[in-house]
Amino acid sequence: QRVLLDPWLGCVPRGLEPCRWCRSGDYAQCENFTRGVLAPGIHSGNCRDASGAFAEFFPAHESQCIPIPDDIDDETAVLADPFSVSLHGILHGPSPEGATVLVYGTGTLGLAAIAALKALYAKVTVIAVARYPHQAALAGSLGADHVIAHRPAAAVVEAVAGLTSSELRRPWRGLPMLNGGVDLVYDTVGLAETLEVGVRVTRPRGTIVASGVEIPRRFEWTPLYFKEIALVGSNAFGMETFEGRRMHAMEWYFEFVHAGRIDLTPIISHRYPLSEYKRAFMDCHDQGRSGAVKVLFDQRCPRSGSAE
Repeated sequence: QRVLLDPWLGCVPRGLEPCRWCRSGDYAQCENFTRGVLAPGIHSGNCRDASGAFAEFFPAHESQCIPIPDDIDDETAVLADPFSVSLHGILHGPSPEGATVLVYGTGTLGLAAIAALKALYAKVTVIAVARYPHQAALAGSLGADHVIAHRPAAAVVEAVAGLTSSELRRPWRGLPMLNGGVDLVYDTVGLAETLEVGVRVTRPRGTIVASGVEIPRRFEWTPLYFKEIALVGSNAFGMETFEGRRMHAMEWYFEFVHAGRIDLTPIISHRYPLSEYKRAFMDCHDQGRSGAVKVLFDQRCPRSGSAE
């Protein structure tokens, strides 16, 4: 049977009675990641008893396995994980219905966020910040209303000012700040630079949802204070509530696919046999050269190359 992996190594895989977080389906907040029958580690791939997938066999507890419906093909199914990460971030913050939002980053998570926003909230306006031209093109095709270049940082602030008809205020030093701005920022990058821009382009008492993680750096964060912005962390996914119903994020993905609301397969840019893993990783590393977004290993793949 084909399954997807929910990677969390919470209470049940550890042979423990569920803690309050696991009972509610908020697996990322489990209280027992260092206890039970497994070595410490929050999810598969960073625990010595639940290693990663580059092996002949891959260990997982039955509670981590989400069955894939028979009418969902492999390439559609494999995108459930990044979609679920983005869905959690969107549902974790205030409702974006009718809002103007900024999606910072147009890699797999950012593109999934754009598709989810446009599919689930008919009146949302999406501004995307893209690093590469191929990402910008995909962002537009998935529903972004406006796409702007990621650098220079000051130009991002100025572009958002124009798109939101906001007053641009220039401090004595540093980046400008908006009097106004977007209602929500979904930061799928998590760099100090993206957070510093984010607090400048978010309107007073708006919200930044941070789902990207990078090496910690200092940034000038005082607009967070002046504009009373809410900064919300978003860690992976679990059970999610939407339109009064609660089920696993991956099951939501299947429902949206069945309903024709979501098709993320255009972000699959390259496919490789496992024997060409070096080339696959280098294409991921140098996305500007390769045009890579989502790169797949496929045992059926006879040769390397792009999805096109």
